[in-house]
Amino acid sequence: MNFDKKFDRYEENAHIQKVVAKELINLVPKKKYNTIFEIGAGTGVLTKNIVKNIEYKNLIVNDKYFESEEYIKDLPSVEFIGGNIEKIEIKEMDLIISSSVFQWIEDKDKLFEKISSATDTLVFSIYIKGNLGEISDHFGISLKYLDMKELKTLLTPYFKNIMEYEKEFKLAFDTPMEGLKHLKNTGVTGIGYTNTQMIRSYLSKQLTYRVGYFVCEK
Repeated sequence: MNFDKKFDRYEENAHIQKVVAKELINLVPKKKYNTIFEIGAGTGVLTKNIVKNIEYKNLIVNDKYFESEEYIKDLPSVEFIGGNIEKIEIKEMDLIISSSVFQWIEDKDKLFEKISSATDTLVFSIYIKGNLGEISDHFGISLKYLDMKELKTLLTPYFKNIMEYEKEFKLAFDTPMEGLKHLKNTGVTGIGYTNTQMIRSYLSKQLTYRVGYFVCEK
């Protein structure tokens, strides 16, 4: 299973991602920030929430897909930096924030170390073990999701104070195919590479999202 950019269809299908972004904003420590750095802006779901709800002077947003800039270019005091976050430099920031992105990162430990060198505060959401269980159970494909304990173990060397909790969301669909189309339109691919019989025999009319929220401070 991998991510395939579907920006043109993402916005109208990212129901859970929008809910998660709003909940994440409520966890951000309330104060005025000089510079905020967002990892994985996509179509600006979290970016727009930052602009509306957080006091800041400068907001720098990143996405590996340069098309993302089109969705955030008209927002106030926002600068876009394209490129893979695992490879680009992160300058010193007051706050680093990310929503529904870190599950795609190959070397999370290395990224957390890099982030901790650039900021004292990291706030993020991530999909965790058990996410989209209906898909992994039927198709036998899944990201290597970590559980909350594994993620906290990775964060502990770099941040002294870690607040975390997890939440489960269920999306219902009229037909199994609607659920599969929803995943395709939010960029999660891989199902299409299975045989037609596997797709036809998929019967679940719901998808279960499991999300971990973290607020990390030094």
